[in-house]
Amino acid sequence: MNVRYRGFVLAISGASFWGTSGVAVQYLYLHTTITSAWLVDLRLIGTGLLLTIWAHYLYYGEIKALLSDKHTWPSLLPFSIIGVGGSQFTYFMAVQYSNASTATVIQFLSPLFIIMYMLLIKHILPKRIEIISVFVAIIGTIFLVTNGHLDHLSLSMQTLVWGLLAAFCTAMEVVIPTQLMQRYQTIPIIGVSMSLCGVCLSPVLLFIPWPPLTLFDWGLIVYIIIGGTLFAYLFFLASIRYISASTTGMLGAFEPLVATILSVALLGTHLGIFALIGGTLIIVAAIIQSLPIEKIIKAHKKAS
Repeated sequence: MNVRYRGFVLAISGASFWGTSGVAVQYLYLHTTITSAWLVDLRLIGTGLLLTIWAHYLYYGEIKALLSDKHTWPSLLPFSIIGVGGSQFTYFMAVQYSNASTATVIQFLSPLFIIMYMLLIKHILPKRIEIISVFVAIIGTIFLVTNGHLDHLSLSMQTLVWGLLAAFCTAMEVVIPTQLMQRYQTIPIIGVSMSLCGVCLSPVLLFIPWPPLTLFDWGLIVYIIIGGTLFAYLFFLASIRYISASTTGMLGAFEPLVATILSVALLGTHLGIFALIGGTLIIVAAIIQSLPIEKIIKAHKKAS
């Protein structure tokens, strides 16, 4: 298999696994009494344990070094709680109040929070292409939340709040561990972070009665843990070996695409034309963020 083609397949597969995971979560909310905290904790503990075991054999000694280094904890703990755990819990809550498609699209607003962080905390002014992407995303958000009727919201306030919180936490998932990622491998960091957050939320599993679930429901939960999280992370991270990070970021648009198609086809989710246009604009804004536009322009000028 061509190396670049392999990278495309891995990135699309990882994004698709995330998209199908959201649809599975939406099905569970529609047909069971499952709660977001219970499902997120089970997902974190299950995936965290599997990733930690995998990281132990893949990068022997890295987890011990990560946990014993006192300088990592000021980043590791907030990354675990706000980034890894927070992004999953807020996303699941957004799905609970709306659907997988809408929640996934709103989560794609995370680049806007990264731009705000760079401006307010790092005092780095946004580039021209970033400003353009912000305007595109804002227009898309207006279309999505109003469905073309500017006098009222088509989404509930709970959906909007949880969706924006999911976008914020996803942005923090990128921003917080920058120094950690420079010193340690990604898989051990994610595995340890998921396990830490899962342990912090473990009282949810211990003291709250477990919901009555069918064999099919348990099958979906296993899929969310293994397919929708473990394989999604591993495939998406592996794709960076074969293609650029910007290309991988663009192919991440398959996540809301898959979530939308399956949510409409399998669960009967209805999306208006303006909501679809708005969602598309948000995804386009995220893709613009991942494109190395300035490098392309410079290369074109040099070639000319």
